Amino acid sequence: MYCKIFKLIFLGLLALIVTLSMPVLAIQQVRETTVVESVNAQDLLEKGITLYESEQFLGAAAVWLQAASGFANQGDELTQALVLSNLCLAYQHLGEWGEAESAIAKSLSLLENPYNSTNTQLYREIFAKVLNTQGGLQWLKGQLPSALKSWQRATRYYLEADDGAGVVMSSINQAQALQALGYSRDAESLLRQVDEFLAQQSDSQLQSTGFRNLGSAFRRVGKLDESLEALKCSLALAQIPSERGLTLLELGNTERALADKYLAIAKEVQAEQHTLSALEFYQQAATISNFPAQLQPQLNQLSLLIEIGEYSQATALLAPIQKSLPALPRSRTAIFARLNFARSLTCLLPNIDKESLSCSSTNRREQLQKAEVKEVGVNQPSWRDIAEILAIAAQQAQLLQDSQAESYALGQLGGLYELKQQLSDAQEVTEKALLKIEEIKAPDIRYRWEWQLGRILAKQGEIKAAISAYTSAVDSLKSVRHSLLTVNADIQFSFRDHVEPIYRELVDLLLRTDGNSEPSQDNLKRAIEDIDSLQLAELENFLGCNLSLRVPLNQEIEKVDSQALFIYPIILKNRLDVIFKLPGKPLQYSTNPLPQTDVEKRLRELRDGLLETDASEVTEKASIVYQWLIQPLEKYLQENPNIQTLVFVLDGDLRNIPMAVLYDQKNEEYLIEKKYDLALVPSSKLFNLSSKPERLQVLAAGISQPMEVENRQFNALNITQELEQIQTTVESKILLDAEFTEPNIQQYISSGDFAIAHLATHGNFSSDPEETYILIHSTQGSDGELLRARELDNLLRSSNEKVSTPLELLVLSACQTAKGDNRATLGLAGLAIRAGASSTLATLWQVNDQSTVKLMEKFYQELTQPGVTKAQALHHAQQALLKNPKYQAPSSWAPYILVGNWL
Repeated sequence: MYCKIFKLIFLGLLALIVTLSMPVLAIQQVRETTVVESVNAQDLLEKGITLYESEQFLGAAAVWLQAASGFANQGDELTQALVLSNLCLAYQHLGEWGEAESAIAKSLSLLENPYNSTNTQLYREIFAKVLNTQGGLQWLKGQLPSALKSWQRATRYYLEADDGAGVVMSSINQAQALQALGYSRDAESLLRQVDEFLAQQSDSQLQSTGFRNLGSAFRRVGKLDESLEALKCSLALAQIPSERGLTLLELGNTERALADKYLAIAKEVQAEQHTLSALEFYQQAATISNFPAQLQPQLNQLSLLIEIGEYSQATALLAPIQKSLPALPRSRTAIFARLNFARSLTCLLPNIDKESLSCSSTNRREQLQKAEVKEVGVNQPSWRDIAEILAIAAQQAQLLQDSQAESYALGQLGGLYELKQQLSDAQEVTEKALLKIEEIKAPDIRYRWEWQLGRILAKQGEIKAAISAYTSAVDSLKSVRHSLLTVNADIQFSFRDHVEPIYRELVDLLLRTDGNSEPSQDNLKRAIEDIDSLQLAELENFLGCNLSLRVPLNQEIEKVDSQALFIYPIILKNRLDVIFKLPGKPLQYSTNPLPQTDVEKRLRELRDGLLETDASEVTEKASIVYQWLIQPLEKYLQENPNIQTLVFVLDGDLRNIPMAVLYDQKNEEYLIEKKYDLALVPSSKLFNLSSKPERLQVLAAGISQPMEVENRQFNALNITQELEQIQTTVESKILLDAEFTEPNIQQYISSGDFAIAHLATHGNFSSDPEETYILIHSTQGSDGELLRARELDNLLRSSNEKVSTPLELLVLSACQTAKGDNRATLGLAGLAIRAGASSTLATLWQVNDQSTVKLMEKFYQELTQPGVTKAQALHHAQQALLKNPKYQAPSSWAPYILVGNWL
């Protein structure tokens, strides 16, 4: 595993599993002949494999070209097809996409020629390998459905050839494609089939290798516990030290991913345990492995020690790694080992901006701030040492004619110059890194150097040029975002470090002003578009799917609602900006010069206070946020009395604050007490705005019994009265306790009779998909089960596809968002979007049962009135609750939020 920056960049390439070995029958077939030319072609084939496996791709390609010609001359088109498939792989590594396409097309044409279709085991195995290679090429070109079909065909041929390793390999590739296409459940199911297949094999070597690859695949789709289990099976079956070393390395990688996961959801004790386990596995892998295999676990151990601030232990690893590097044979692995090491050395330099370099993840940095971390002591590296390592890497890449690897080396050298404030040198080298990949289809590399160039230009005061570079980076990122954000679970938790900053830094540049001037209308519009893109990227990252395939992203604010005011608060490093859009009017802008840390601290204090019953403390803190977001708008609201709805596109920790609780200190009233209805949208483009249907029949379901599920305790909920009240107010069907099962929900939603699904049950929303769920009743006995968000939205969407009218509203009345997790509310929006529901009504924290009954009663009474929108119905229901002496504390009425369509 490369350090995090390289994990992100190499996602598409390294995740695929390929094999080059020649089928045994083919070797026997060739060597039984007495033709010298045939033997020579075979030797060339095997020589190419040796070169390829040592990562000398240019040499491998040259040799395989000769081998293909030799097999063609002797009429052995079957083996020629295999060589051309291998040649396609070499061209992919060299970025020669046209040649790769030509090689695989010719290979397939030979195999599909009826003359060559002998249907022998050898033919089937070669055809399977070629199809697997074709799938890999299609994957890298972004042709995901085609890649999936190729890998499905490859699996069938591997099964017919009785090639167990091939079945495992191509099935894992299929799972990767399914995950990227948004079919997480199918991907997981396929991986479980691979698990069962391996368990039935008798070959321990196949099992060990297969379980190791399976463990890596489970990690990529976010199933970290399953990854750990598969890798432990691999370790138990591994019989030789080299195999055990590889599995120990993967175990360390999965433990590290688990640590990142628990940090992201603020479970620091568990994160610490998994971090220690990762370090132990890396240590074992390095101890048991011989050179050069021991180097990768040492590099991983080094980067992790630096990430957690254990600098003294990290420096103890420098000498053995430095000793090993020069002995590495020239190859891409050697190049990236040097780049990995250079990056770790850079993070050990004194007085550098470790945050911009991302030496530690955002979550790690927040954890380190709470502890005393000593600066690096003795054995500090020098700038010259690091520059020499990078220069050697670039030189080796040039000798191998590996443009991608050379681009990485030059780009990283440019980053080193940037840190040293040698900005003209940094710009020159970064531009060279971009030139190296100009003719290669590699946006996953390009966006990083465009981002770096933008930073360098901004530091030199060239703002217009910097904006251009950042814009190019965002455009490049968009072209690969779906594969980057939806395949590898590690990236979900590093999003804040490797994707989000690009958008925020661009918006910062667009909104920079001199003196008393304001940003131009064009820059304000572009800032909104980029924040919308960031919100979309966050949602896709959170949900692991391409939302553009599910929702039309073409909403125009001007045509949405003539009585709605859109409000965009944007939290930047040194200020809080607010852009707002009145119907038919230019964009308006206000700014507060507040450090991001101060803004986040105040918002978290307000969120903590909202859970208490002391309203006075809440009003004090809520008035500050009111001054930030609403006070600058008051003049415009007075000038536009027709404004009915305030629509917020919230950012960061603001998502954890219900806007209803913002407090106008001058008039001594909450925002909910004013005339405005309130709504949230994840993006100004990402929602379906349609009028309320005439018939509002409700499917209401809930769990009232206490339950223990997956070692979680769920208390009894007094929801019977809530569901009964719904039944007396609006036409509805009730599913209580044992009736609230997945098949029942699917059956009733599929009927198309229900516009609203009201779920009164325990639920939780978190940055971790595994911690995002609702409690339902099992179909077996009296047990409950947790329906994860992806399973729930797949259930509702698959049902909705059978009917003409999708869900208008999804109500989650007893759910909560994870405390301290500013991305948890993304699940509320994303759940409705993926399920095809127009909007979601949910709570940010669990509320008193009786106040919920009162609010829902009023909400449905209002909603059934002609012309009353969902936002109005919720507004009136919250106002009624606030007027009730029993429920005046904000903790009772504030947490209800409406996300999505407010009409």
